[in-house]
Amino acid sequence: MLGLATPFQTQNYGTKLQAFAMQNIFSDLGYDVEIISYTYVSTKKQKLKNLLSAKKISAYIRRKKQSRQSLSNSRYAECISIRNSAFDRFTNKYIPTARNFVSLEKLKDYSKRYNAVICGSDQIWLPVNVEKGYFSLDFVPDKVRRIAYAPSFGISSVDKRDEKMYKSFLSKLDFLSCREHSGCEIIEKLTGKKAEVVLDPTLMADKAVWDKLSGNIPVVDGDYIFCYFLGSNPEHRRKVKELSKITGCKLVALPHVDGYVEADENYADLTLSDIAPNEFVNLIKNALYICTDSFHGSVFSTIFEKEYFVFERFSSDDKQSTNTRLYSLLASLRLTDRLIKNENLKSIEWQKEIRKKIDYKAANGYLDNLRKSSFDYIKNSLDGIPPKKQTHIEINDRLDCCGCSACADACPKNCIEMVTDDEGFVYPEVDTSNCVGCSACLKACPVKQFRKSDNKYTAFASINKDENVRKQSTSGGVFTPLAKAVIDNGGVVIGASFDVDFQVKHICVDSADDLHKFRSSKYVQSDTLGIYRQTEKLLKEGRTVMFSGTPCQVYALKIYLKKNYKNLITVDLFCHGVPSPKVWNKYLEFINPDNKKIENISFRDKRISWEDYSLAVKYSDSETATFWKNDPFARGFGFSVFNRPYCSVCRLKSFPRQSDITLGDLWLVERIFPEMNDHRGVSLVMLNTDKGRMLFDSIRGSVTYKEIDADKLHYAYPVMGQPTKPHKNRAEFFAQLDTVPFDKLAMKCATVDRKHEYKVWRANVLDKMGILPLVRKLKNLVYSGNYN
Repeated sequence: MLGLATPFQTQNYGTKLQAFAMQNIFSDLGYDVEIISYTYVSTKKQKLKNLLSAKKISAYIRRKKQSRQSLSNSRYAECISIRNSAFDRFTNKYIPTARNFVSLEKLKDYSKRYNAVICGSDQIWLPVNVEKGYFSLDFVPDKVRRIAYAPSFGISSVDKRDEKMYKSFLSKLDFLSCREHSGCEIIEKLTGKKAEVVLDPTLMADKAVWDKLSGNIPVVDGDYIFCYFLGSNPEHRRKVKELSKITGCKLVALPHVDGYVEADENYADLTLSDIAPNEFVNLIKNALYICTDSFHGSVFSTIFEKEYFVFERFSSDDKQSTNTRLYSLLASLRLTDRLIKNENLKSIEWQKEIRKKIDYKAANGYLDNLRKSSFDYIKNSLDGIPPKKQTHIEINDRLDCCGCSACADACPKNCIEMVTDDEGFVYPEVDTSNCVGCSACLKACPVKQFRKSDNKYTAFASINKDENVRKQSTSGGVFTPLAKAVIDNGGVVIGASFDVDFQVKHICVDSADDLHKFRSSKYVQSDTLGIYRQTEKLLKEGRTVMFSGTPCQVYALKIYLKKNYKNLITVDLFCHGVPSPKVWNKYLEFINPDNKKIENISFRDKRISWEDYSLAVKYSDSETATFWKNDPFARGFGFSVFNRPYCSVCRLKSFPRQSDITLGDLWLVERIFPEMNDHRGVSLVMLNTDKGRMLFDSIRGSVTYKEIDADKLHYAYPVMGQPTKPHKNRAEFFAQLDTVPFDKLAMKCATVDRKHEYKVWRANVLDKMGILPLVRKLKNLVYSGNYN
């Protein structure tokens, strides 16, 4: 497998499209490819350095001021908001990544799975990027090959003070290349090593790839000139208006791409905001002419053999100029006559310019030669690493598996067994002798196939009017009327339930009398083996199915099914994480040493109040109820001592969700609707889809509800969608689980994190004082590490 350290998060057309191209290039060569997601977090030393640097603080304040000025323009703010949503949709669909890392040390351990890690392209070797260690591949283990493909320094020379930093990482790279000749010269000067000039990855991907990505239907009809300017020169806009008059073509523009530009206002006939990167390619592909000052605008104009004109974005004496990459591109294709220099703007005669057609036969000949040499570089850098694609589930790291069992259900040969590890969690094990390499298990894995949802949710505080059902439920008891509405219409409900031995398993019921089995949360990972096949069978029979579970189980079902069934309704939960059945069984042994008959277990008994809950166990002849902080299982679960490893990195619980409805406790209801807090439980109901809204509409008469304003939603669930951080004593707990009595071990390990408790208390106090947003802004100013 190959890892790619490539920029993809910046909301920029070139950045997104080069990331897409990078993964496409190596995937087409037969390799499994994974984009590595990393978020830099400043060290204490760096935070202090930033705080003491007048230059960095000044730059930060200057950028913030510019940003505020731009965003104060309502049209610009709306434009950026719409465009960012388009970028996010593209990233989610076309640029899948590994889980995000914030520690280079953890990333180093994760990267042992790679045969090689490749950094590139774009201006990733700016000093501010190099010092963070990601694009310089500081995290790559010694036995893993380090390759640079088409990076750019973004600077014409390296400052004396930075030379040692650059020499250090460049000398460790096994293969060196750059996008521009100037970059290769820097490398040779610093290290004495020769680096090869290679093409930007967008030029390496076949034209057919971009044709498919951009679609067949033009975004804009008719003849038009597409204008894509990143600079702010008003003369460029005036000049293309002249071209529009001469040709009779309308002007189509993407305004305000790199910030608010006054010259972008009202110069074009059509200004577009809601344009994703694939639609950006479409606009170039279908234009009659392109006018741009952008490198990637020029690249895609070349790919689609368009008549285009390149303007200089920067003046020749600008120290921040990135004109070099444009000069290099045009020179390599012998298309320097397409360049309109700033000093020649006034003398340009469009009638003469548009008669000079680009000789694409010659340009493509030069491009083909460059592609060949670039592919030769790639093949040489990967020599000895044979192309290989994963054909079945392989768990190299416990953090890579949520234990949903969908892979086992998806296997047509039944050659996957869910095997219990020493912590009591199940993981897939493949009988490779019977595996046919169909990859059905990989396609059904929610971790590997993760994509963010683009659902638009609305949130409600809700209470079941049936007080008896509400009393038996964990929070407001809304699940029961939802499930009953499905059953009353001939449907079935699937969810987690105790079996006769109080093991947690997903079951299917079609009678309202059985809905009590689903009430009250089950804080154990449920056995779901076989439930996906059963659900699919019921759906194909035409039955309406309401499937409930954790976010990973719901997502697993949706990708297992491979299609959107109209008769399927999914309900997931606000999930803290799942303990293992082994831990649960140890607890059962502890509470029942005499092997008495247990009739019921309630993880959250509300006999005192919703807030002061206890874990209650009802035996045939007696009953116990222990406050959570005093019960070893409840305390250990609450402090995340024995959750599944994956829960600490879970992306599947992020919002918006893939489910139709999300249910949870509305703990801070008194901050939003104090009149609803009678201490008997209130549900937080999030309606994520039209199906979810329709089902909720059908039970409105059975519940009391109020819609929660979006600006108050953070009160509803302060850590909404975030992974659950494991307790520092988790490893110690599992190491001693088989040798130390459960109650003593759990109570010893489930200690209070005083630092965390203080942070929570402090945040609550500042929030009540109304100054928490201000404090966070000041903290960001001091600690962000993003001044450069």
